Amino acid sequence: MTNSLKKVDACIIGSGAGGGVVAKELAEKGMNVVVLEAGRRMDPLQDYTAARPDWWTARKNEKFTVAALNKVTFGTKGTSRPTMVHGVGGGTLRYLAYAVRMVPDDFHTYSTDGVGMDWPITYEELVPYYRKVEVELGVSGKAGNPWTPLVEPYLNPAFPYSYANKIIKRGCDRLGIRLWPTPMARLSRPFDGRPMCVQCGDCAGGCMSGAKSSADITYLPKAEATGKLVIQPECIATRINTDTHGKAKSVIYIDKSGVEHEQEADVIVVSAGVIQSSRLLLNSMSKLFPDGLANSSGLVGKYFMQHLSMHSSAIFPDRIDSYRGFFGGATSQDFARTNPNSPFARGWCNELHSGITNPVQLALHKSNWGAQLKDRMRSTFGHSAGITNVGEQLPDERNCIELDPEVRDEYGIPVPRINFAPRQNDRLMLKAMKKNLIEIYDAAKATEILYMHYKPGGSAHNYGGCRMGNDPKSSVLNSFCQSHDVSNLFVVDASCFVTTGTANPSLTIQAIAVRSSEYIVDQYKKRNI
Repeated sequence: MTNSLKKVDACIIGSGAGGGVVAKELAEKGMNVVVLEAGRRMDPLQDYTAARPDWWTARKNEKFTVAALNKVTFGTKGTSRPTMVHGVGGGTLRYLAYAVRMVPDDFHTYSTDGVGMDWPITYEELVPYYRKVEVELGVSGKAGNPWTPLVEPYLNPAFPYSYANKIIKRGCDRLGIRLWPTPMARLSRPFDGRPMCVQCGDCAGGCMSGAKSSADITYLPKAEATGKLVIQPECIATRINTDTHGKAKSVIYIDKSGVEHEQEADVIVVSAGVIQSSRLLLNSMSKLFPDGLANSSGLVGKYFMQHLSMHSSAIFPDRIDSYRGFFGGATSQDFARTNPNSPFARGWCNELHSGITNPVQLALHKSNWGAQLKDRMRSTFGHSAGITNVGEQLPDERNCIELDPEVRDEYGIPVPRINFAPRQNDRLMLKAMKKNLIEIYDAAKATEILYMHYKPGGSAHNYGGCRMGNDPKSSVLNSFCQSHDVSNLFVVDASCFVTTGTANPSLTIQAIAVRSSEYIVDQYKKRNI
């Protein structure tokens, strides 16, 4: 028997970069909000392991996942499992806190280069929302980079380049590649009652100190302080019900005890992450929506994209102690725009990092034993530095998320089936990205490339599935992330992205979330939704 709950103004599914922001913005405007989060609340001192001597072997990712939501199948061969994070704070629990804006022409690739599709919003429209998020997060950075206009000075200074960044910079300087300190959503000095970053380097394992500006540290506590927000952790949304008029009525979810509940709300916001958001809408079929909720265009789950992330690391003769400090820190977008002399459209961003920094990780990387392993460790540990080239993948309808017709999770819900493969433009770009990495390492005087790989489908940066647009026939959402089909249904996460650009997605998700929240509050007060 389903347990019916008291109706609220808004129910948000997911508490990460999108849902966490919307929760705060709506609660501060007086709306009563319930957030359903599939994962649990984290205890930094118990769940994060950076202070332990065995931190690498103790660092298990299971705490960031939920078994029922971690099941996926693949309709294409050679596809790796995408990264999905569950917990109060969502993907921001594990993100590296890169707070990079997209650049102006990322929003109009069709007009500029004849590829992809133009967004229904512009960079200039997002600028005030980018700024609001940067202030809220206390982003540490340096304004004035040559690629992104209209950036005001950050509230906190940029972090200095690490030793690993500096040795790669030698190669970049010789090749004329410009670098800039990466804006970071972690604190270079005390800010807003939080401590400065101690640069333990384990951001991906969760931040013990609170210096990383994840949603559970920034947006959600302020939302809860209003008294208008209730977070329900370990609750898995299974479908969205609609009324006879086609409006979203309620969310059905299952709590950690296996009890099913129905949460009614005037407004429903889906912020479950790209894969789970599409899955939830597709599973919410009804007589009015036989192909899935908000899917009159047939595009829910379509145009699934990821960054073409080519990870690499190299060994240098210098002892640069690359295990010290933060993993990343320097960025170049010199190759992010279309080069008319290249056989492919768009481009990539160079993100400099420390390479392999953990002794256990390094020891396991090569199959040496005994004296050979000791010699190998002496010559390589502390000598690594790396680069990840983050390429823009063009939208392709064949890359999509659908419901598996046969496989179901433990609750009887169809699991998502992912169809994903790099297409012709992607393959040509990946080839150029590899050549670019080799050239930089050679110019920086690396003695050995430890690894250089790209895993199709394995990126942490997922996009699309419910893209925004002005035409309901070619998009799922309008420019405010509102469903074209269901006026009180919103999808606020990276599902709404039309193209990927080369910037890490979190800051743009959050800026879009602030903008969408303003619209939700305005329309709700006017009783238009």
